Formats: sequence, structure tokens, C-alpha cells
Amino acid sequence: MPKTQTSTTPKTSRPAVRGVPYEIVTGRQARLYVPHRSRHVPASAWIDYNRPAPQEWKAIAQEKGFRLQRRIRDRLHVALECHSCGSLTAQRVFTLRTAQPRCGGCAETAMIAEARAAGLIFLRRDKFDHQYALYRAGCGHVLRRQFEIIARVAARKTDLCCDRCLIVREQAEAHRQGWERLRRDPGGNPNYRLYRHSCGQVQRVARVNMAWGQCKCQACGGAWNARPSFIYLIRIEVPDSDLHLLKLGFSKHPIKRFRHQLGLPRTARVDLVRTLPIATGHDACALETAAHAQLRQRVPDAVLSPDSYAGVVNTKSEVYAPAAFAEIMRLMDAIELAHPMSSTPLPSAMPVRIRKPVRTA
Repeated sequence: MPKTQTSTTPKTSRPAVRGVPYEIVTGRQARLYVPHRSRHVPASAWIDYNRPAPQEWKAIAQEKGFRLQRRIRDRLHVALECHSCGSLTAQRVFTLRTAQPRCGGCAETAMIAEARAAGLIFLRRDKFDHQYALYRAGCGHVLRRQFEIIARVAARKTDLCCDRCLIVREQAEAHRQGWERLRRDPGGNPNYRLYRHSCGQVQRVARVNMAWGQCKCQACGGAWNARPSFIYLIRIEVPDSDLHLLKLGFSKHPIKRFRHQLGLPRTARVDLVRTLPIATGHDACALETAAHAQLRQRVPDAVLSPDSYAGVVNTKSEVYAPAAFAEIMRLMDAIELAHPMSSTPLPSAMPVRIRKPVRTA
């Protein structure tokens, strides 16, 4: 049998959904609401289809709150006139027969009312995403938001914030503290922003801390976050309670930290396993926080609950079972490789006696 010859004529591409507005004005100067899935059809296609509509279709439309005005586009589509608002909506005959058609005019009226209840003015649907629309806020700026968000705002379940006004407010907050707002957090944390200090230092700061002035420049601030610090790992054994713990943290004085601030009992055996010198307390805090997040993902079973060491260690988190030792050491190796520093001795603190663990045969 001869092979089937394939046509070399290029196929016409389907028009993009974003190319046609949601509402189409027909030649009869009447608004026609078109469902989202048919928005790719050009406006010129929504013309009358000169065939009579069966009486059965008209009866079904009457039962469902519409008047079948005419057939349009092709044999499969009809224009339904809503009994409530008089708007015309294009629907497939299959939808009319098997489901409850939705009136586009009533839907738009509900959107306008919901936007007004949220303190906004509904402008139009978004051409790129059917779940979004454009609104004008009281400040005059245009907002693009999901319908679900506007419904929650109208119900007083949440608040709405203008992005442009928020940036202006954050810039003013930073200026009052001697900083300049640059942009959002490069790491994607919505609670942080990137700021530049008057000395030229650029660093991440929590937005709420900047608003209250609770921030120090790690280059010239002279606070703890500008001074050298350490990331430490200690092993804690409490024979009386049969506890074996690992504590990962950061401090300028690790020895003082575990002996005088953790509230350990006098019978506790403490072993300072490892310390990593870090240039600033700001960097040490960020690295330690990231390490704990990775440990919670990699060894979740080794993360101890506060109830297991209550009354022994004066902390509520960042305590692990001995099974996490190998993973903690791997993380500290990675930190040391990424942040190399010369060997820095531990700072002198008040005299402290470290009780070495007792080795049993």
C-alpha cells in the first residue's frame, strides 16, 4: 500500500488565551460574556448561527433562569439572556443541557460588590490568569490580586497591602534609622529586606527590627553582631537523669555559654567537642540557623523535644540526640570550608572548670 502523504502546509497556531479580553462586544452592540475556556476564540467568530433553536433547549433554559436568545458561533453554542440582569452569556449546548450555566453579568456584579466591600474598585479581569483581577486601591495604585484574597478581605479575615505603598513606607523606616532599603531578601524570606547602612555596609535585616530601630550594622555598629563569634558543639551527659545530649549553637563565649547560661546541674559532664571561629555574630547567627533547618530535614528523629530535657538544660530547642553527631560534624565541616578563618583562641571568661567525662572500663 502506498504511504500516506503528510501535508507540508504549516498549521495555524491557536491564539493565546491572553490575547482576547474576557468581555466581547458583538456586532449588535450587546455585551457577550464568554467563559474562560473559550477566550482564545477571536471576537469575529461570535456571530449569529442562522439555524433555529429547538424548543427543548428553550424550555431547559427557562427552567435554569435564562432565555435562549439565539444560536451563535456554530451549532454547539447559544447565547443565554439572564432573567436577573439581562446579560448575555455564551454557553455550549452541552453545558445548558447537563449543568447549571453561570451568568457572566451576575458574576461581574458580584465581583464589583465584593471589591467595594474590600475598599477597592474592580477594574477588569486579568488577561493572563483567570483567578486574578485588577483593582484600584484607595491610594490610587492598581493592584493585581486573586479573587480568593479579595473575598477574605471583604469578610474581614485578612488585610490588604499595596506593594508600592509598602515600599515607600519601608524606605521611610530605613531612612529614619540611617539605612537605605535596596530590595527584597535575595533568599526569598518575606520577613527580611536588604539594606545599605550609611557606612556602605549591605546586610539582611528583619523588616520589623528595622521599623523599631532594633538593628545594628555588623561593620561599624560595635554590637554583638559586629564582633567575632563562634559556632560550637558540646556533648552533655547527665548521669543522674541518664541523659545524653548534643547542643549546637553560637556564642562569643562558648565556655561561658554552656556553663553559666544553660543552667546545667553540677553533676553534668560537658565536653566542648568543636568550635568554629566566625567573623561576625551576624554571620554566626545566620549559619547556625541554617544548620538547624538542615538538621530538622535530614535527621528529624534526632531532634529532641523540650520535655525530654526539661529541668536540665535551660533552652527549648537546638538540642539533639547522639545519633545526629555525624551529620552535625558534616555541617560544621561545610561551614568551615565556606568560611575559613585563622585559628582563633576562645576568649577568656571568668575562671571555669570543665569537668572531663569519666571513662569507664
